[in-house]
Amino acid sequence: MQVPKFLKSVRYLLAAINGLFLLTGITLLIVGVVVLVAFNQYDTLMTNRFFTLSSFIIATAVIIFVVSLLGFYGAFSEQFYFIAGYVVLLLVILIFEITITVLGFALQNDAVNEIRSPMSQSLQLYESRRENAVVWDDLQMGFKCCGIAGRHDWNNNRIPISCCHIDYGTISPFECTAANAYTVGCANVLGEWLGYNAYAVGATGAFVTSLQVLITAGAAWLAYRSRFEEVELES
Repeated sequence: MQVPKFLKSVRYLLAAINGLFLLTGITLLIVGVVVLVAFNQYDTLMTNRFFTLSSFIIATAVIIFVVSLLGFYGAFSEQFYFIAGYVVLLLVILIFEITITVLGFALQNDAVNEIRSPMSQSLQLYESRRENAVVWDDLQMGFKCCGIAGRHDWNNNRIPISCCHIDYGTISPFECTAANAYTVGCANVLGEWLGYNAYAVGATGAFVTSLQVLITAGAAWLAYRSRFEEVELES
């Protein structure tokens, strides 16, 4: 059976591999932006580890777009040194993607511990800074939680109304007390939500890392083929 011409061509095969490589960059960019937007909702309640991770994902995606240009040029020119340089850069990207995977899964396990200290600092500023009050009210209403570990984190029983569920038809004045406030602390539910996002990052990193291993191996083989063909032409 005759092998199709494009399967024997370094140019077409490298272009196809580079197209797959470009898709991994698009995937990382989408995940990085989505996670960064999600984290920004509660930026005052978490450490910089969350934003460092999402920024690193986006930066890696941008580097992939730049490297893919070299890949397409290498495919067009079929010159060994360009393709070899492309393979070296693929190895660097592979290291970046392994790092993303490790950081994502590690942050999933550390999410709750990472937010306790900034949450404690932010809670102290609830009454003095409006932006802190907005973040806490949105958090408590959205996750149906109260305080860091529970409703008793609010001093002197001055519990925000956002700590309580208000039924339709409730008439003012309404008082939110320890008796009718949510019993779940926000650190656990927010940490679980952040951990889920970190897990999504780790899983995406593992997926693109697996593809990157195949992409790098394929590009290395094509680099060898291009060198072999150059030697044949010279002889």
